[in-house]
Amino acid sequence: MSDNYTPRRKRLDLSRFDTMQMHVRHPLVAVWWAMSFAGFGQMMVGSYVKGYVLVILEIIINMQSHLNLAIVYSFTGRFEMAKEVLDTRWLLGYVLIYVYGVWDSYNLTVNTNKLAVLAAREKAPIDVFKMIPFSINYLDIRVPWVSAFWSLVLPGLGHMYVLRMATGYFLIGFWFLCAYYSRIFEVLHFTFLGDFAQAIAVADPQWLLFMPSIYGYAIYEAYSSTVELNKIFDIELREFLQKRYQAFALDLPFLKTEEAAEVLIAATFDHSQFVELAITELEEKGIAKDKILAIPLVQEHKDFAILDTIHRADGVSIFDTASVFGTTGMTLGVIYGFIWSWGPIIWGLIGLIAGSAMGFILDYLLTKRIISTERKAKESELVLIVSCEKYQSALVEKVLRSNTAFGVGKVTA
Repeated sequence: MSDNYTPRRKRLDLSRFDTMQMHVRHPLVAVWWAMSFAGFGQMMVGSYVKGYVLVILEIIINMQSHLNLAIVYSFTGRFEMAKEVLDTRWLLGYVLIYVYGVWDSYNLTVNTNKLAVLAAREKAPIDVFKMIPFSINYLDIRVPWVSAFWSLVLPGLGHMYVLRMATGYFLIGFWFLCAYYSRIFEVLHFTFLGDFAQAIAVADPQWLLFMPSIYGYAIYEAYSSTVELNKIFDIELREFLQKRYQAFALDLPFLKTEEAAEVLIAATFDHSQFVELAITELEEKGIAKDKILAIPLVQEHKDFAILDTIHRADGVSIFDTASVFGTTGMTLGVIYGFIWSWGPIIWGLIGLIAGSAMGFILDYLLTKRIISTERKAKESELVLIVSCEKYQSALVEKVLRSNTAFGVGKVTA
């Protein structure tokens, strides 16, 4: 690329209500979520308006055709009742919306993957901070499993944790709509009391069957979004440090024959805001920019972790298959909970846990991956070298340690 070349795309853009990121996704994952609920595949790729419209159409047509109720009756062997409740006047419309949603999610994912690759190759801009009235949006490192946890508590909260506000607001509103009409709070009340017959009696299967898809999508998408945002944070920080703090104007005092007046101080960090805080504090205290050298380290993990963490997000943890099986298991648990003694809530949770476990195991057996345990010690992701006068060395060490450096070393003549 020439020096005056202006990238045509963006890798990440921050707005008032959302964080939009271009990254590669597996098309079949988008297809699965489109099959789980029309519109979810589009929302995952970032085509929100189209996704919202498809979700609303799914709700309207599903309710008018009584499709969820017919599914419950069919899976529980009550086929005549399924035929009676199903309104065929709406059913064909549902098929059209459903098929289009699946096809479009695949097509969108393939096309956005091409754009993501091109954006990465041309080193397109990465927006890191946006401050506007009533809102501050910023790029930072966050913990993937925390996103998943809050999504399990209430779908949408995990997205709000990573500042994916548009999807977060939509999922919260959608969940409360389904919760109200499915009477899930009453179902929970009777389930906790052990009155499973009453829990089954008050539940509305037509609305309750939406819940597994909402939970599955919210947990998966919040988790994967956190992983991808952590990865783009690492990329942006590495590019920033390489551009600004690799002037190579450092003297190497230990190579001098006479006694050196300067010392070299090296420290290791992980990728976080503390790196910039340390560097800017050093500059405020009189250390010139060309006396600071930042060397981002490229980690090559041949093994992989079961779950991504704040310190390691390789994007290949066994979560895709687990989310698919977990959502499927939860759906089946809710369906059969209407005829089994413990009710749809408990069987839905059992299905979620059992399905997720099966997904983890299946992914492991099929790929023959070697599961590694995370080291308790954090991994160094960046080396910072500072050249300073001897009398400044104590100050520099203090600044580095106060900004969570893993280790600090000093080289003198």
